[in-house]
Amino acid sequence: MKTNQWWSLRAKIVLPYILFALLLAIGAAYVGTRVVFDSIEERYVNQLIEAGKLASEWKVREENRLLATQRVLAYAEGIPEAIHASDAERLRELIYPVAVNNGEEVIHVLDRQGATLLSLYRRAQGNLEEYEFQRGDDSFKQLPFVQRVLQGATDSAGDKHAGIARGKRGDYVYVAGAIFDARGKSVGVGLVGKSLGTLARQMRETTLAQVTLYDHAGQPLASTLPQPHSLNDPAARTAALAPGQSYTHDWIASDIAYREIVGAWQLRHGDALGFVGVAFAKNFLVRISQNTWLQVLLSVLAALLLVVAIGFVISGHIAHPIVQLEQAASRVANGNLKIRVEPTGNDEVTRLVQQFNQMVSHLDQSKSDLIAAYDATLEGWVRALDLRDKEITGHSQRVTDLTLRIARALNVPAAALEHIRRGALLHDIGKMAIPDSILHKPTSLIEDEWIIMRQHPAYAVEMLQNIPFLRPAIEIPGNHHEHWDGTGYPRGLEGEEIPLAARIFAVADVWDSLLSDRPYRKAIPVEQARKIIADDSGAYFDPRVVEIFFKIVDAERAPTEIR
Repeated sequence: MKTNQWWSLRAKIVLPYILFALLLAIGAAYVGTRVVFDSIEERYVNQLIEAGKLASEWKVREENRLLATQRVLAYAEGIPEAIHASDAERLRELIYPVAVNNGEEVIHVLDRQGATLLSLYRRAQGNLEEYEFQRGDDSFKQLPFVQRVLQGATDSAGDKHAGIARGKRGDYVYVAGAIFDARGKSVGVGLVGKSLGTLARQMRETTLAQVTLYDHAGQPLASTLPQPHSLNDPAARTAALAPGQSYTHDWIASDIAYREIVGAWQLRHGDALGFVGVAFAKNFLVRISQNTWLQVLLSVLAALLLVVAIGFVISGHIAHPIVQLEQAASRVANGNLKIRVEPTGNDEVTRLVQQFNQMVSHLDQSKSDLIAAYDATLEGWVRALDLRDKEITGHSQRVTDLTLRIARALNVPAAALEHIRRGALLHDIGKMAIPDSILHKPTSLIEDEWIIMRQHPAYAVEMLQNIPFLRPAIEIPGNHHEHWDGTGYPRGLEGEEIPLAARIFAVADVWDSLLSDRPYRKAIPVEQARKIIADDSGAYFDPRVVEIFFKIVDAERAPTEIR
């Protein structure tokens, strides 16, 4: 059966060359002409197009970065109050760290009437932490995109707007959005910007091409070229404003020929701010001589004849490792990253086998590294929760260890233990949404506060359900306050409706909480805690889980009896 498969593959390798050799030889002249005379220019054009794509992708990333900073301003604590009080010094204290941490060049804060309360400009010759502060520049409120923010206008992309501002300090592109107080009411406007010169330089670093930013009239605003030119074709400019459209043109500057691809410059999916041009020099475009063309054509014909002559001989040697590769690739596609193919020769196919093995090994390592990175991030979240709730430091790790011991005693499959571990570590992730005034209250909570506190499992589900890596671990964060008798929250599940992982964790969580100091009480003795767990078996807790739990606790307290 294997021989038949190999022969079929051999036929597919050899017969096309035999049947079409004459046709390929006849067509070689045409193909050779296209390859010889056009391939260099095609590569050049493709490189130019690719540079344009890189520029577009970079603009999107930069827009998202500016938007992220603007969102920090929009919802940062203290800024709305400082705007209400027109307290420029307080604004400086709050905004300066944001500017430094995010590496922003310029930030402006306007009040609800559009008056500039504070402006931060990075010093041109200073380091990344040196800024100039000023106030009183009311020119921004006249800008159309700022007016739209002040008026509360929205578009398909939301309530953020972008535009260009030209002034004494230079030309800047801004992302502007409202700043909200705790009630969600707009109290002012935050603008985050970058100079056009910096934009052009950074785009050049990304694309390795010359970059020019133009206004709507085609006049250069900023460029990495020493002598930028203008876009003098109105029809082409109009066509380039259409979504997904661009055009190319050639020009000469300082005796160097350039070709530039020009497209619309848009932010926030709104009206175009102008145009972006990406250009490469055409110096290396050359035409190959007729003799070179003949040499290439003869080489192609010789290679075709050689392939036909030896194809049948080598096809058998090629087919066998290819079949092995196909089978191994199928197993990799099904998730087996431990598979390897044994190299059997010293040719291109063997190198392909080696590269396949290396690729699968890297995929396996990358998967392990990714899981390790996720777990490290998860543990970081847990440490952050512990640091936020200093009264129960180490609670998450202790209760996780105990949960895993109970799960193993209940013969939970090994594949599920990792999800249980992650869910246990993140069981209180929803408390990140609970106000400190409630979470850290030293006395018992009142009913209204309990209503808020009981929402933390729902917050946990909302946080984790869109993270595929953590979705299997959501059973504990979302259900660890459900009770065996159906009196728990948030969904009032009863009995085995509650996931087993959550039932196990509920016992471990209460046990550790009883033995730990809490803001509203001190830790209680072990025997008293044991009685509480026993009394609540069948009410709050799964009796089978409680039984296994007590066996574990008794074994740990009397190790000699176990031996």
